[in-house]
Amino acid sequence: MNIAQAAAYIGIAKSTLYTWRTRRPGFGPRAVKAGGALRYRRSDLDAWIEAHAEALVLNPELDTDDSLGSRGNQSSTSGALRSMSRRSGPHR
Repeated sequence: MNIAQAAAYIGIAKSTLYTWRTRRPGFGPRAVKAGGALRYRRSDLDAWIEAHAEALVLNPELDTDDSLGSRGNQSSTSGALRSMSRRSGPHR
């Protein structure tokens, strides 16, 4: 794929691919130079997407069928929000 096709495939601007290549070498997907033009293999783009996928973090306290509790009130929800803020640590 050319750079425009590769950018469209991974859903970013073409200029972003150029920036990753020049200002952040090694960050973006691997490219191949063919006749002086950049080309991207679909397999390299797929591998890059997979390597940069966000991990799903589950909170075991909330991993139930009834996440609001048996009463269905706001106390369980606010407790869940407190546990999420503790996990991220203090903000400065």
